[in-house]
Amino acid sequence: MKLSNANAIRTRIVRDLFDKFSDVEDCGFIASNSFNFPVVEDGEEGWVEIVVKVTKDGGDDGYAKRDEYEMKCSEKVEKAKAAAEKKAKKIAKDKADREKRKAEKEG
Repeated sequence: MKLSNANAIRTRIVRDLFDKFSDVEDCGFIASNSFNFPVVEDGEEGWVEIVVKVTKDGGDDGYAKRDEYEMKCSEKVEKAKAAAEKKAKKIAKDKADREKRKAEKEG
């Protein structure tokens, strides 16, 4: 994609998003491709930044990025499951060891 086309698309998209968000949020531009607005959640304050990026790459690169992200998310879920199982086994083993030591001490 030509740089001029990417810039035009980015400008249009960031303006459309800004218009939609500014209806309900206190939005302000912080760069040509991004804007922000304040948030308060459970008494804590912060900022949300929305950045629009149009790649100049053509083809299926966008689909490949989606697939890669999906795989990373799946790997994280699997690692979390494995860690939780390992932790549960350790807790059960530690509990059994404590009960065994307690029984030996009492007996």
